[in-house]
Amino acid sequence: MRSFALGLAVVSGLISLPVLIHAQNTNPAIVSVPGEGRVTEWVDGLRIPAVRGLPFSAKVELETVSHLQDGTQITRKTYNVDARDSSGRTHNEMRNWIAAEGEEPKLTRVELYDPATKTRTDLFPLTKVARQWVNAATGQLTPATGTAKPELTREELGTDTMEGLAVKGTRVTQTFPAGSMGNDRPLTIVTEYWYAAEIRLNLLTKRTDPRHGVQTVRVTELVREEPDAALFAIGEEYKVVNESGPPLVAQGPGATDDKTGMSASGAANGALAGVARPGVGGVTVPKCVYCPDPSYTDAARAAKFSGVVVLQVVVNAEGRAENISVVRKVGYGLEANAVETVRNWHFRPANGPDGNPVATVVPIEVSFRIK
Repeated sequence: MRSFALGLAVVSGLISLPVLIHAQNTNPAIVSVPGEGRVTEWVDGLRIPAVRGLPFSAKVELETVSHLQDGTQITRKTYNVDARDSSGRTHNEMRNWIAAEGEEPKLTRVELYDPATKTRTDLFPLTKVARQWVNAATGQLTPATGTAKPELTREELGTDTMEGLAVKGTRVTQTFPAGSMGNDRPLTIVTEYWYAAEIRLNLLTKRTDPRHGVQTVRVTELVREEPDAALFAIGEEYKVVNESGPPLVAQGPGATDDKTGMSASGAANGALAGVARPGVGGVTVPKCVYCPDPSYTDAARAAKFSGVVVLQVVVNAEGRAENISVVRKVGYGLEANAVETVRNWHFRPANGPDGNPVATVVPIEVSFRIK
């Protein structure tokens, strides 16, 4: 009867689990939104540093294995095709999970980055829209206070060979103390990285998180040759939308550039000093982990109205939504429902360049659709 989506991702089911390895430091939000209050999971793809003189193309396999309380094991797989040319330009794909054996996963998004011009382009094959902007330098971020930090330990695992390259293994263990995120006992997350210095890539990343199971990102079919130049081009079928910065308005039907808005929390929209933006200066993306559906108003239901409310939201370092402003209105009282819904969502906060949680301002698109 109704649907909703974060403006940070157009298509639900994008591959994104909380493995913090993105296309490059400028990677913005990839968010998948569940319905009915389910907890969502993410597996982000390969992080590709935009370095010169180290061209490659590869198939990157992603897998997540989780176990339910009744013993059921759920395994999900997909793959991306990623590349970097000699000038440091990068091509990073995102695809849906493979639904059936032998099925080709649908391509939902392609991220292009040109370090020479600092230009970021996001291609959306389903809508044939290309959003493009130049990444601006950012000032010093001020981490929010009161956020519990995990205890970190680091262990060297020695060396091995993958895809014909020497790799060095490292195991990082994060232990969150009891009570730091609602946990009644210490929570431990273990991540292994196998890094190939010769090409400056992690060829294997394996993360074990008791909340989400085992998540793996593996580079396969590595070819160390100049990739096809077409991988870094915008097709003629795409409509290019130039942005002055990371998009403040979500992708999807009904999006608007009207940023006058109204504050839902009494805070001025301009009072965002010290708030970071995902994808700029190495800041990662906040990820929604508890996202209940919004509700219709009686008036909207009677009118069988479908529309999109766009919000601007600050996700603080504790993963809560605050300073919520309405960017696009649709009437029927749905703005208030959208604001109240998002106010109760829980997020995994973004991390700044130093790895500490930071507050970020993000767009959220809440869609109301009666089928």
